[in-house]
Amino acid sequence: MPCVPPNQRKIAAATTLLANPGPYDADPIFAQIPREAWAERGYQYTLTVQWSNVPVTDLPAITVRAHVHYRWNGNAWTKMAGNAWISGLNDWSTQTTGAVVAMTPGQPPDQAYHA
Repeated sequence: MPCVPPNQRKIAAATTLLANPGPYDADPIFAQIPREAWAERGYQYTLTVQWSNVPVTDLPAITVRAHVHYRWNGNAWTKMAGNAWISGLNDWSTQTTGAVVAMTPGQPPDQAYHA
């Protein structure tokens, strides 16, 4: 059987998780984007979720993190995929999957942070 390099095994574990995510770790982080950056970035909040202890064949477990952005669209919050990455693995990221976006809260904690 061919040897799969460690980073490829980590990426495979992360993409498998992101395609079919289980519950993320407790205490996800909502970060408010400064008002002066709203127009440039196109959103008001970023949510960071993570899964620690993701198993990787014959390697130590990894931590996978993902961003979901929240934008106020006139009368409701909409969510947008950000990037997902493996903590400690440089030069690799991918778009946060729709499955991850779908499992996050429908609105940020301060629902008035758009005015």
